[in-house]
Amino acid sequence: MIDINTLVGLLSGSLATLIIKEAINVFNKQQDFNRELKKITYLKKLEKAENAIAFYWTYLNRVTEMKKSFEVLIKAINELDENDYDVEIILEVINNTSQRLAELSSDKYSSINAIHLYFDLDDNDKWNENDIESLLKSLAEIKSIDNEINFWMDLHNNANNANDTPKADIYWNNAIGLFPTYVKSLQSFIDTIEKNKKASYAVVHSIKKQLKRY
Repeated sequence: MIDINTLVGLLSGSLATLIIKEAINVFNKQQDFNRELKKITYLKKLEKAENAIAFYWTYLNRVTEMKKSFEVLIKAINELDENDYDVEIILEVINNTSQRLAELSSDKYSSINAIHLYFDLDDNDKWNENDIESLLKSLAEIKSIDNEINFWMDLHNNANNANDTPKADIYWNNAIGLFPTYVKSLQSFIDTIEKNKKASYAVVHSIKKQLKRY
């Protein structure tokens, strides 16, 4: 017959075993939860990283093309013979430039900013508010001069069609007179966008580096 001390010992041992088993079970569940949470976080980071890198490569290719077209435009203006054919070519490039600037300033890629929720990408040495201000300023200047050049050239063409040569010449000179200021704004944009390109490459490198930690 089991005495009371033996019974208490058995019950105490069983209770201790149950407590230990439950503790282990809770611990395992917590570990599983942490692993699942880490997996979800990683997949979310991976998704944002893939989208961001795809965007940045597209963006870099676009601004590189734009930068080159601006450099060609500056060269064309500097070598301008001031005949109708040369100016028409330049105006065509200016109009194409305006379309590209509109695409560049579009907010359709604003969702990409969610990448900053998952990665530490701030680097004020490479790109900061002053650079953004400089970029926006040059963009505004270019667009404004674009419009003004087109305005004077439209008047020039209308005057030519009306056989009003004196007015046509005045409008022509007004349009041509804007080219030096236009070149200055284009060069400012080129310099700023080159810095932005370097900052964008650094962002891509940082995303890849941080992603490897997970």
